[in-house]
Order: sequence, then structure tokens, then C-alpha cells
Amino acid sequence: MLTCLRLALCTFPIIACSTDSAPDPDPATPDAATTIDSGSGGGADAPPSSAARLSGVVRRSAAPQGDAAGNVYIALFDRDPIANMDTAVVVGNALLPGVDLAAAGATVGYVVGDVPPRADAYFVIAFLDDNGNVDQNNPDAAGPDRGDLVSLMGVSAPRVTVATAGDHNHDIDLNLVMPF
Repeated sequence: MLTCLRLALCTFPIIACSTDSAPDPDPATPDAATTIDSGSGGGADAPPSSAARLSGVVRRSAAPQGDAAGNVYIALFDRDPIANMDTAVVVGNALLPGVDLAAAGATVGYVVGDVPPRADAYFVIAFLDDNGNVDQNNPDAAGPDRGDLVSLMGVSAPRVTVATAGDHNHDIDLNLVMPF
């Protein structure tokens, strides 16, 4: 069930999971609705003793071209997927369905579980399918395109360090509108 997110020059595979569409009562503390188990055991409530969990909120600072509502796709890579599009490997991911970030300051919580701790930084990219054209029947072709909101740091993916097992926090900013 890998999905490819084509972000300019990169491949961004993710695993899509369904959740309920109820709003998170406290975006800084994601509930089970936004908790994704990336499949290596341990369940969504707590990472296995040797794994880490990355959580935080997704917000947007870019002015949307659409309604700023749609599914948010998040992927954590072992190396920068833009500079290393042929060799970057997804180590964790999440799908947040039906997110509405239209209001100024709106956020939604997320969790990526079962992340292997390591001293080197990971790279995290997210996108909001603002134009609603990702084919849910063909998740292998998912990716941002013109008008979708994405998170980038210049021409690379933002970095996050997850050096130990347990919980880690990293907020994601959708700071760019895809121009093509």
C-alpha cells in the first residue's frame, strides 16, 4: 500500500490509513483519530520500547489558492527525498483525512509511530491535497500538484532528530503552494 507523492523532483511514498473525521479537541495532543501505526508493531497508543513516536501539529503559513481543506499526507524519510529522490526511504508516515486549515491559526494534530531512533536527522515532508484531486482508488499515484500546500525548507525537506526511543515533538508548517 505504498503511495508516491511527486514533489517537484522527488518520490514520496506513504501508507494511507483511515481515521474518523471528528476534530481533535486539543491539536497539541493528537488523539487516536490522528494516530497512525506504521506497521512494525506496538500499536498506535505507545511505541514499542525500542521505537520512537513523532507527533505535533500541522499548520499552514502559505496563503491557499483553494479552500485549505483536504487530506494531509505526512512522510518521514531516512535522507532528503528531494536531493536523494532515488535512494530516500520512508521510515514512517501518516494520513489525516478531511483536514480544514482555512481559518487563520488552524492546526491539526498528527502522530507517526514506530520510528527507529538514530543520531542522524530524518527528513519530513507533508502536503495538503487542497485541490482534492488525489485518486483515493489509486493511492500509489498520490502526490501534490498545482495549488496543493506543502512543507519545505527552501529546496530541501525539513529535518528532525529522533535520537532516542519515546515521544518526540515536531510541528509541520505548510509554507508553500505548489506552483505546477
